[in-house]
Amino acid sequence: MVKHPYILIFFLLWTSLTSAQEKWNALVDNVMQWPVIGVVYPTYSPETNWSFGASVQACFNMPRETIPSTFRVTGCYTLNHQWQIHASGTLYMAGKTPWLLYFSSRYRDYPDRYYGWDRDHNRYSCHYNSQRADVTLQPMFRLRHNWAVGPAFDFLWEKTNLNKVDSCFAGPSETLMWGLGGVAMYDTRDYVHYPTKGMMLKVLGLYYEPRLGADYRAWHIEADYRHFVTLWKPHDFKSDFDRVNRSLIFAYQVRAIAVLSNQSIQDMPFQIMPTLGGEELIRGVRANMYRENVLWAVQTELRFPIFSILRGTAFVGVGDVYNTDHWEWTTPKVGYGLGLRVSVNREHINLRFDVARNSINNNWADRNSYSFYFTVSEAF
Repeated sequence: MVKHPYILIFFLLWTSLTSAQEKWNALVDNVMQWPVIGVVYPTYSPETNWSFGASVQACFNMPRETIPSTFRVTGCYTLNHQWQIHASGTLYMAGKTPWLLYFSSRYRDYPDRYYGWDRDHNRYSCHYNSQRADVTLQPMFRLRHNWAVGPAFDFLWEKTNLNKVDSCFAGPSETLMWGLGGVAMYDTRDYVHYPTKGMMLKVLGLYYEPRLGADYRAWHIEADYRHFVTLWKPHDFKSDFDRVNRSLIFAYQVRAIAVLSNQSIQDMPFQIMPTLGGEELIRGVRANMYRENVLWAVQTELRFPIFSILRGTAFVGVGDVYNTDHWEWTTPKVGYGLGLRVSVNREHINLRFDVARNSINNNWADRNSYSFYFTVSEAF
């Protein structure tokens, strides 16, 4: 007969927990080695209703290259009968002159909303159907001192039925734009996908010319600055992967975009104008609702550990858009929320789940005041 049964129970519980922890660590170590990760997910936002998608992301090293490359394919279908497929990634190439290639290619068939202002400066919206294809290519040569420079190419084609909607939109039903230019980037981040320290500054310039096939003459100028600071890190850790997962990180982004022209902004294709909202820039604000030819945005994140490969984040962003033909100051739009991150491999690629709201709709009981994002990439 055992005189002290509580000691035995404690011993058995401790042994069981130790064994479970060891099995969990072994499982995590095994999964982290997988070069390809796939996920099927639902998500919700006011602009799409419920969406059901699948994403596959591969993380690998090109020959003789130490920086990991990524390739991602995402497809989704929404209850608004929208669908799209998107392939993107960054390839890092070694060699006598190392270089990298950022690429993005997308096709979508979307019933969407067009937002505009009437002659009395009142906001209105109307439904429209859209078929759209776009391609972005940015090959950059990696120079010394963290610099990379190279040419940039942008292609956009979209066919809509907007000119068939009375008093909604007076532009053409089909738009074709070709953009050529250059890009420069200064990058000191310790990791590309989930930095703990360092900064990145990227400047892009594109020129759309009708004589090259574009429907409208315009200059696209963009600056993107990101900074990451480790506020706290553990003194003891099993690996660099463990150190990153257990660190407290503060991150912020400042972004500005201007699409300028010597023609009337009113005649500019709205598809090339920058827009707030969506899963990357000012989460919580409905995508495409605020769109003009000049944009600024600032967003911050506090990224904190929870347990093992699970992390959390609290974020807030503020920004606005302006029309340079009729410049008018308005109250900036604010988006904010909370999120969870699950690390899926050793290169710090995460599954991201965010719940966001905005300062425009303050009705907490309104389902359309919430946005949910689930994807395999960070907002910035």
